[in-house]
Formats: sequence, C-alpha cells, structure tokens
Amino acid sequence: MKEFEIRRLIENYYDIQKIRVETFNRIVCWAKENKERIKEILSHTKTESHSLDASHCQFGTQFRDASHNSVETHLSNALKLLENKKYAEFVKRFVLSHNLVETQSENASHQVNEPQKSYASQPMFGIQLSNAFSNLIKEVEDLIWFHNKLYETEKELYRRIDNWSKYHPLRKEFLNHVKGIGAIFSSGIIAWLSKPILKANYVSQIWSYCGLTPNQERKRGKKLNYNPRLKTFCWKIGQSFIKYKCFGRKLYDAFRKECETKHPDWSKLHCHNWARRKVVKLFIASVWEVWRKMNNLPITKPYPIEILGHKDLITPVRWIEK
Repeated sequence: MKEFEIRRLIENYYDIQKIRVETFNRIVCWAKENKERIKEILSHTKTESHSLDASHCQFGTQFRDASHNSVETHLSNALKLLENKKYAEFVKRFVLSHNLVETQSENASHQVNEPQKSYASQPMFGIQLSNAFSNLIKEVEDLIWFHNKLYETEKELYRRIDNWSKYHPLRKEFLNHVKGIGAIFSSGIIAWLSKPILKANYVSQIWSYCGLTPNQERKRGKKLNYNPRLKTFCWKIGQSFIKYKCFGRKLYDAFRKECETKHPDWSKLHCHNWARRKVVKLFIASVWEVWRKMNNLPITKPYPIEILGHKDLITPVRWIEK
C-alpha cells in the first residue's frame, strides 16, 4: 500500500472515530435523561435474576451457569457507575451487557432441543434479561447498533494501518519506544515525513512543512506554505502527549509554566497552544535526526542551539522511556 493511501486511511480513521464518539455522547445524554428509569429497571432485573429457580428448567440451569456471571457483573458495575454519575463508563458497561444478552439469547434459540421444549413456558435468565433490555433501550437501539458498527470499522482500519508500518525501521528503532505515539501516529509520521525528512537539510524546513513555525495561517488569496493536513495531524500528536504521563507531558508542563511566568498578559489558551506546539516541534526534530542518521545523512543543530546560544538540547534518547 502506498504512502498517500495510508494518509487517506488515517484521515478516514479519525473521521470515523469522531462520528463514533459523537454517537456515544448521544447515548450518554440519553442515559442522563433516563437515569431514574434505568436504575429502576436494572435493579428489578438484577432482583429477578437472583430469584430464578434453576430446577424449573434443565437448559435454564446450563444457560444460567454459562451466562449469569458475565452479564450480571456488567449490570451491577453499570448500576454503580450510574449512581456515581459516571455516565460515559456506565454506557460502556451497559452496551456490553446488552450485546452479551443478545448473543446469549441467540445461542439459546439454537441450542434448545425437543425434550427441553416442554419447559418453554418457564422463565429463563437470558430471555428475561433480553426482554427487559429491549424495553429499556428501544429508544437508543439504533444508536447502539450504529456505534458498534463504527467501532468494528475503526478496529479494522487500525489493523490495516498498523500492519503497514509494523516493520518499518523508524518505528522499530524509535517510534515504538516513545510513550504517547501509537500505531496510528507512527504510520502517519512515516507516511507524511519519511521522504521530506531525507530532503530537508535543516529541521526548520520540516517545521515549516508541518505548519509549526509562527504566523503560518490561512490567508485569502495567498498560497499555503505548509501542509494543512499534516498540521492537523501534528496537533493530534501534541494532544496525545498532553493526555499521557510521558516525557512529552513533562515538557508541556514545564513550557506552559515558563510561558505563564514570562508572558503574564497571555491568556491560558495562548500559553497552552504555545507549549503544545513547542513540544511537537522538539519531537519532530528528534524524528528528523533519527531518520537522517539511519540513512547516513548529515545532521545540523537547530537554529536556537547553533545561532541563538540555547543550551537545552532535547536529544532523541530522552524521548525513549522504558
């Protein structure tokens, strides 16, 4: 698969992820609006499942032994999360429990044989749960189905993108060891930057191509001097460093504190964006250095170090966390 195809797949991956998250948030909003009703039905379902008499149905015993622990555990955990107002985590447990019940009900319909049909009038754990859930989530059934389909597509895209760059030397030797940089980011860096880095004799040329230098903005009537899609991708890398406990996060905290001290007139958002961009620039500089060394190309020091006399040089080794 060619590099431009991988770039498109990565963009599609993030588009699907965005729609999936929006769909999930709609389910969360539904959970908030129907909090009391959900708690009442889940509590009632849990009580009924405990009161079932397994001796009424031979298959019911087998089915309940196989399914009771997994489904009821997710139900009880979901109920606790709802009581603690952790709606997002509740929805994850709730959707998983619903999927388990659907699967187990389908298995039940295939496994009931002739001698066991005489017990069809007796209640079974899986069928009871299925009926309770169908009444409870009828309003959001399509949203849950849509979310799960998007999630399956997202995972398939992830596998394809991951397999493309899995054995690339830049990823094996460097990117795999940087916390905050996973398979998608590694593939994107390789697809967007592996060839331009070989042509860039100075790291500032790569920064400019990524849209990381000051005053690189869209202006009407003027041609862009950077790659806008790559700039968005670099923004995502910066967000990833901020979210994880890693070297990138430590740099971000230090830069933001420094910015707030030196520029008290700047807003918090301004300091945040400045610190994030600086972290990404340092990371891209390390990628540039590693990839050029692996291809036996000359390395020059960044302008702030060589010309301005700055001493704090962030080497690629510092990004690697074991």
